[in-house]
Amino acid sequence: MTTVHEPAAARSRLGRFLSQAWRIALGLVLGFTFFAFAYMDHSFDEASDVDAVGAVIALDMLCGLIALVLYPFRHRFPVPVTVGLVLLSTPSTLAAGFAMLAVVSLATRRRVLEIIGISVLLVVAGFAGEHLVGTVVLREDDGTTWWQLGIVAVVMVGLLVLTGMYIGGRRQLTESLRRQVNSAVRERQAQIHAAKADERTRIAREMHDVLAHRLSLVALHSGALEYRNDLTPEETKQTAGVIRENSHLALGELREVLGMLRDPNTLFDDELAKPQPTAGQLRELLEESRAVGTAVHLDLAPEMQGRLDALPEATGRHLYRIVQEVLTNARRHAPGQEVRLELGGNAGDKLFLRASNSLAEVLPRGSGAGTLPSSGLGLTGLAERVRLAGGELQVEPEAGGAFVLKVWLPWGP
Repeated sequence: MTTVHEPAAARSRLGRFLSQAWRIALGLVLGFTFFAFAYMDHSFDEASDVDAVGAVIALDMLCGLIALVLYPFRHRFPVPVTVGLVLLSTPSTLAAGFAMLAVVSLATRRRVLEIIGISVLLVVAGFAGEHLVGTVVLREDDGTTWWQLGIVAVVMVGLLVLTGMYIGGRRQLTESLRRQVNSAVRERQAQIHAAKADERTRIAREMHDVLAHRLSLVALHSGALEYRNDLTPEETKQTAGVIRENSHLALGELREVLGMLRDPNTLFDDELAKPQPTAGQLRELLEESRAVGTAVHLDLAPEMQGRLDALPEATGRHLYRIVQEVLTNARRHAPGQEVRLELGGNAGDKLFLRASNSLAEVLPRGSGAGTLPSSGLGLTGLAERVRLAGGELQVEPEAGGAFVLKVWLPWGP
């Protein structure tokens, strides 16, 4: 693990070294430039105090050396190091370059009190250094007045401060943009995870709808084989064939759904990419339920006559799944009871479905179909499906012990 991160760490160390090195080199270039302007153009005659000039030059070099050592610590101790470099620049032209760079670095923090304080200190240090080197040691007067020096000092300090504040502003803007990008990436990842979770929930709901229907048929026919002793060999063979067929269908559908859950690339496929049931297959579903002993009666309103196959694809699919769940629940909780379906609605408005059946008496344990297990998620999934489709669902008991379910679905375009 350590070996993997070594190249990146080495590049980071190299980047920090180069960033520090060019700034130190710039500070040395500025310092030697100021040193040359301060001393190299002057001729020392016998009247000059050569010893005093030598002492000042030695002090200048010593302070420059201290500034060279102190400057790299400006990020760890920004204010103390900057103040120290400015004070060192008072007797030292070599330290002046590092002091200027430190002021720029401090100004990048964009703190008003720090900037005002260090600016005043730098102006004072500039006046003091000019007086020490130019007047006391070299004993020269070029006729420059104090207010001219003040203007030059203020302009120079202002340029340094503005440069630092500009750099600091760019850094803050870059950091702000980086945080916004990271936030957008995290938000996008959260949306992706939420979409995946929603898609998995949808697939689980489809699996419940399909498998519950198939397995309820298998359980009913298995119960008939177990408790019916009056079946003819032909009826037994036919029942076993129904069990085998529905078991194979359930296994195939389970394999398909589990394959979708395992393959993350299918989580964002359009749900219509695979063949889905439609309202045209509703009659086949009703005949299938009648064949296993659940009496189903469908009443179509006059406006629905001949229009069942013309329902929009999404509306037809939702209607099929809802009726499928209704019939599955009826076989579980009210075996042998007739299920009555009433279907109506108008194009461009809403499709209305009313499903009702009488509640059967609780059968003793071991009596076959009456003991079918229930997940308790059928109506929950049904309500979620209707909600996502933009419809409404009501479940209410009626007088006489009837169970009634009412659904309104958007007709669609």
